[in-house]
Amino acid sequence: MITARGFLPLVALALGACANAPQAEAPSRAPAAAPVAAPLSLTGTRWIGVVEGSPDPRSLPRLEFVTSERVAGYTGCNMMSGGWRMEAGTVRVGPLVSTKRACVGPESEIERRVVAALAGTVKREGDRLVFTGAGGERFEFMPAQAS
Repeated sequence: MITARGFLPLVALALGACANAPQAEAPSRAPAAAPVAAPLSLTGTRWIGVVEGSPDPRSLPRLEFVTSERVAGYTGCNMMSGGWRMEAGTVRVGPLVSTKRACVGPESEIERRVVAALAGTVKREGDRLVFTGAGGERFEFMPAQAS
């Protein structure tokens, strides 16, 4: 026979079990909303410049979108860093600062093209970032291999 003293702990145990039991949800009558695609972010991505021929891999331009506001890289001759932002769906890079190492030969020409293109706008074409300067200068970057 269960006494009142033994009955109360059983009631408390039963009530506790009910409180922790998962509740069945009523079926929703509204159709599920289609998932919204998140905008592509460049933050945390790294890129290598596309240069024709067989250049020394150490001289290839590089970009890294370090944070949601900072970019750093290499022009093929000098180190650079600065800001970047989204502006009406277009990526804008700059203003940029760079080291002032004097380069001659192909590195100088690559740097000139990179700096001119970075002053313009960028868009994605397939897996590449394509920068186009105000004067039509074009420079492409491909994703860097994970290291």
